[in-house]
Amino acid sequence: MSFIKNILETKKKKQEKKFEETATSVREEIQKHFKDFLETDGRLPEGFSEKYKEHIDSRHIYRGTPFEEYLSKIRQEVDQLRDESGISDWLFWDGSSEIASAAEAILQWVKRHREENRFLHEKCKIGDTLIMTPVCLYCTKQIMIVIEDGSAFRNVPKETIQKCKSVNLSFCVILSENKLFDLIEQKEKKITYVTYPNYHDETYANWKLE
Repeated sequence: MSFIKNILETKKKKQEKKFEETATSVREEIQKHFKDFLETDGRLPEGFSEKYKEHIDSRHIYRGTPFEEYLSKIRQEVDQLRDESGISDWLFWDGSSEIASAAEAILQWVKRHREENRFLHEKCKIGDTLIMTPVCLYCTKQIMIVIEDGSAFRNVPKETIQKCKSVNLSFCVILSENKLFDLIEQKEKKITYVTYPNYHDETYANWKLE
Protein backbone atom coordinates (compact mmCIF):
# COMPACT_ATOMS: atom_id res chain seq x y z
CA MET A 1 0.00 0.00 0.00
CA SER A 2 2.84 2.41 0.85
CA PHE A 3 4.41 1.67 -2.58
CA ILE A 4 1.18 2.64 -4.37
CA LYS A 5 0.83 5.69 -2.12
CA ASN A 6 4.36 6.82 -3.02
CA ILE A 7 3.62 6.42 -6.74
CA LEU A 8 0.44 8.48 -6.42
CA GLU A 9 2.21 11.18 -4.40
CA THR A 10 5.05 11.33 -6.94
CA LYS A 11 2.53 11.60 -9.78
CA LYS A 12 0.66 14.34 -7.92
CA LYS A 13 3.87 16.33 -7.33
CA LYS A 14 4.79 16.06 -11.01
CA GLN A 15 1.33 17.29 -12.01
CA GLU A 16 1.54 20.18 -9.55
CA LYS A 17 5.01 21.12 -10.81
CA LYS A 18 3.87 21.01 -14.44
CA PHE A 19 0.79 23.10 -13.60
CA GLU A 20 2.90 25.73 -11.82
CA GLU A 21 5.37 25.87 -14.71
CA THR A 22 2.46 26.37 -17.13
CA ALA A 23 0.90 28.99 -14.84
CA THR A 24 4.19 30.91 -14.57
CA SER A 25 4.56 30.92 -18.36
CA VAL A 26 0.97 32.12 -18.83
CA ARG A 27 1.40 34.90 -16.23
CA GLU A 28 4.50 36.17 -18.01
CA GLU A 29 2.68 36.02 -21.34
CA ILE A 30 -0.29 37.98 -19.92
CA GLN A 31 1.91 40.67 -18.38
CA LYS A 32 3.84 41.15 -21.63
CA HIS A 33 0.66 41.18 -23.70
CA PHE A 34 -0.98 43.79 -21.45
CA LYS A 35 2.13 46.00 -21.42
CA ASP A 36 2.24 45.87 -25.22
CA PHE A 37 -1.50 46.66 -25.38
CA LEU A 38 -1.12 49.76 -23.16
CA GLU A 39 1.67 51.02 -25.41
CA THR A 40 -0.32 50.50 -28.64
CA ASP A 41 -4.12 50.11 -28.98
CA GLY A 42 -4.67 50.83 -25.28
CA ARG A 43 -3.09 54.27 -25.30
CA LEU A 44 -5.34 57.24 -24.61
CA PRO A 45 -6.35 59.27 -27.69
CA GLU A 46 -4.66 62.60 -28.25
CA GLY A 47 -5.95 65.34 -25.93
CA PHE A 48 -6.94 62.93 -23.14
CA SER A 49 -4.84 62.42 -20.02
CA GLU A 50 -4.86 60.75 -16.63
CA LYS A 51 -4.52 64.00 -14.74
CA TYR A 52 -5.82 62.48 -11.51
CA LYS A 53 -3.64 59.35 -11.51
CA GLU A 54 -0.53 59.34 -9.34
CA HIS A 55 2.26 56.75 -9.19
CA ILE A 56 3.04 56.20 -5.49
CA ASP A 57 5.99 53.99 -6.38
CA SER A 58 6.96 51.61 -9.16
CA ARG A 59 4.24 49.12 -8.20
CA HIS A 60 1.34 51.14 -6.84
CA ILE A 61 -0.95 53.62 -8.60
CA TYR A 62 -3.29 55.99 -6.79
CA ARG A 63 -6.36 56.62 -8.93
CA GLY A 64 -7.54 60.00 -7.68
CA THR A 65 -10.50 62.25 -8.49
CA PRO A 66 -10.89 66.02 -9.05
CA PHE A 67 -12.22 66.25 -5.47
CA GLU A 68 -9.21 65.10 -3.46
CA GLU A 69 -9.00 68.24 -1.33
CA TYR A 70 -12.63 67.88 -0.25
CA LEU A 71 -12.38 64.10 0.24
CA SER A 72 -9.25 64.53 2.37
CA LYS A 73 -11.34 66.57 4.83
CA ILE A 74 -13.77 63.67 5.17
CA ARG A 75 -10.89 61.20 5.60
CA GLN A 76 -9.68 63.18 8.61
CA GLU A 77 -13.05 62.58 10.31
CA VAL A 78 -13.33 58.81 9.69
CA ASP A 79 -11.16 55.71 9.91
CA GLN A 80 -11.84 54.68 6.33
CA LEU A 81 -13.53 56.35 3.36
CA ARG A 82 -14.86 54.15 0.58
CA ASP A 83 -15.57 55.21 -2.98
CA GLU A 84 -19.12 54.19 -3.94
CA SER A 85 -19.38 56.60 -6.88
CA GLY A 86 -19.34 53.77 -9.43
CA ILE A 87 -16.66 55.62 -11.41
CA SER A 88 -13.53 53.60 -12.19
CA ASP A 89 -11.79 56.14 -14.43
CA TRP A 90 -11.45 59.91 -14.07
CA LEU A 91 -9.90 61.34 -17.24
CA PHE A 92 -9.24 64.86 -18.49
CA TRP A 93 -9.75 66.29 -21.98
CA ASP A 94 -7.73 69.41 -22.82
CA GLY A 95 -9.95 70.76 -25.60
CA SER A 96 -7.14 70.61 -28.17
CA SER A 97 -9.31 68.97 -30.85
CA GLU A 98 -12.90 69.08 -32.08
CA ILE A 99 -15.03 67.59 -29.31
CA ALA A 100 -17.27 65.38 -31.49
CA SER A 101 -14.26 63.58 -32.99
CA ALA A 102 -12.62 63.43 -29.54
CA ALA A 103 -15.77 61.77 -28.14
CA GLU A 104 -15.71 59.17 -30.93
CA ALA A 105 -12.01 58.51 -30.28
CA ILE A 106 -12.52 57.92 -26.55
CA LEU A 107 -15.52 55.66 -27.32
CA GLN A 108 -13.22 53.47 -29.40
CA TRP A 109 -10.67 53.47 -26.54
CA VAL A 110 -13.35 52.27 -24.12
CA LYS A 111 -14.42 49.55 -26.55
CA ARG A 112 -10.84 48.29 -26.96
CA HIS A 113 -10.25 48.21 -23.20
CA ARG A 114 -13.47 46.35 -22.46
CA GLU A 115 -12.56 43.78 -25.12
CA GLU A 116 -9.12 43.49 -23.54
CA ASN A 117 -10.68 43.05 -20.09
CA ARG A 118 -12.79 40.14 -21.33
CA PHE A 119 -9.73 38.57 -22.98
CA LEU A 120 -7.66 38.90 -19.77
CA HIS A 121 -10.40 37.37 -17.61
CA GLU A 122 -10.29 34.27 -19.79
CA LYS A 123 -6.48 34.14 -20.02
CA CYS A 124 -6.12 34.32 -16.23
CA LYS A 125 -7.62 30.82 -15.89
CA ILE A 126 -6.27 27.37 -16.58
CA GLY A 127 -9.36 25.22 -16.72
CA ASP A 128 -11.44 26.43 -13.78
CA THR A 129 -8.41 27.54 -11.75
CA LEU A 130 -7.66 31.27 -11.46
CA ILE A 131 -3.88 31.65 -11.70
CA MET A 132 -3.71 35.42 -11.18
CA THR A 133 -5.96 38.39 -10.59
CA PRO A 134 -6.95 39.86 -13.98
CA VAL A 135 -4.79 42.92 -14.68
CA CYS A 136 -7.67 45.12 -15.88
CA LEU A 137 -6.81 48.77 -15.22
CA TYR A 138 -9.46 50.70 -17.09
CA CYS A 139 -13.15 50.78 -17.98
CA THR A 140 -14.32 48.36 -15.31
CA LYS A 141 -17.14 50.74 -14.28
CA GLN A 142 -18.20 54.24 -15.38
CA ILE A 143 -15.71 56.51 -17.15
CA MET A 144 -15.96 60.22 -16.28
CA ILE A 145 -14.14 62.77 -18.44
CA VAL A 146 -13.58 66.26 -17.07
CA ILE A 147 -13.60 69.17 -19.53
CA GLU A 148 -13.15 72.87 -18.82
CA ASP A 149 -15.55 74.40 -21.33
CA GLY A 150 -18.98 72.84 -21.05
CA SER A 151 -20.36 74.93 -23.92
CA ALA A 152 -18.22 72.93 -26.36
CA PHE A 153 -20.35 69.90 -25.61
CA ARG A 154 -23.22 71.41 -27.61
CA ASN A 155 -21.36 70.28 -30.75
CA VAL A 156 -21.56 66.58 -29.83
CA PRO A 157 -24.19 64.81 -32.01
CA LYS A 158 -27.13 63.09 -30.29
CA GLU A 159 -26.03 59.78 -31.80
CA THR A 160 -22.63 60.08 -30.10
CA ILE A 161 -24.29 60.97 -26.79
CA GLN A 162 -26.39 57.79 -27.03
CA LYS A 163 -23.22 55.77 -27.67
CA CYS A 164 -21.67 57.32 -24.56
CA LYS A 165 -24.70 56.33 -22.49
CA SER A 166 -24.59 52.77 -23.83
CA VAL A 167 -20.99 52.22 -22.59
CA ASN A 168 -21.39 54.17 -19.31
CA LEU A 169 -19.16 57.04 -20.42
CA SER A 170 -19.82 60.61 -19.36
CA PHE A 171 -18.36 64.11 -19.65
CA CYS A 172 -18.56 66.71 -16.89
CA VAL A 173 -17.56 70.19 -15.78
CA ILE A 174 -16.31 70.72 -12.22
CA LEU A 175 -18.44 73.36 -10.47
CA SER A 176 -16.85 73.46 -7.01
CA GLU A 177 -14.73 71.43 -4.58
CA ASN A 178 -17.54 68.86 -4.23
CA LYS A 179 -19.85 69.39 -7.19
CA LEU A 180 -19.95 68.70 -10.95
CA PHE A 181 -22.33 69.04 -13.87
CA ASP A 182 -22.83 65.82 -15.84
CA LEU A 183 -23.04 66.84 -19.50
CA ILE A 184 -24.48 63.52 -20.67
CA GLU A 185 -27.26 63.41 -18.09
CA GLN A 186 -27.57 67.24 -18.01
CA LYS A 187 -27.65 67.07 -14.25
CA GLU A 188 -25.80 68.68 -11.35
CA LYS A 189 -24.28 66.19 -8.89
CA LYS A 190 -22.79 66.74 -5.46
CA ILE A 191 -20.65 64.52 -3.25
CA THR A 192 -22.65 63.01 -0.42
CA TYR A 193 -21.44 60.53 2.17
CA VAL A 194 -22.91 58.30 4.85
CA THR A 195 -20.98 57.28 7.96
CA TYR A 196 -21.48 54.09 9.94
CA PRO A 197 -19.62 52.26 12.75
CA ASN A 198 -18.02 48.85 12.35
CA TYR A 199 -17.35 46.07 14.85
CA HIS A 200 -14.14 47.65 16.19
CA ASP A 201 -15.61 51.02 17.16
CA GLU A 202 -14.21 52.55 14.00
CA THR A 203 -16.14 54.89 11.75
CA TYR A 204 -16.39 54.15 8.05
CA ALA A 205 -17.93 56.32 5.35
CA ASN A 206 -19.13 55.74 1.78
CA TRP A 207 -19.13 58.63 -0.71
CA LYS A 208 -20.91 59.01 -4.02
CA LEU A 209 -22.24 61.66 -6.38
CA GLU A 210 -25.94 62.45 -6.19
